[in-house]
Amino acid sequence: MADNTTNIVTLADVAIGGSAVIRDFEEGARARRFVEMGFVPGTTVTVLRSAPLGDPIEYAVMGGRIAMRRSDASVILVEVSF
Repeated sequence: MADNTTNIVTLADVAIGGSAVIRDFEEGARARRFVEMGFVPGTTVTVLRSAPLGDPIEYAVMGGRIAMRRSDASVILVEVSF
């Protein structure tokens, strides 16, 4: 029997090479800005790589690639399946 455990974390917490589904934004976040960039709830996002010092991080979302600061990624809530 498979265990389909899910976990809600921030996008900044997802490891390089990992994927997650966007669920929501923290209260007070600039949600409209993120949606315009393609970070739409229900969309899968993959962490591609980070800069040598860890900031910014490159993500693949909706067929594009976007670099985002870790502080911005920390307000996007995602669901990671194990």
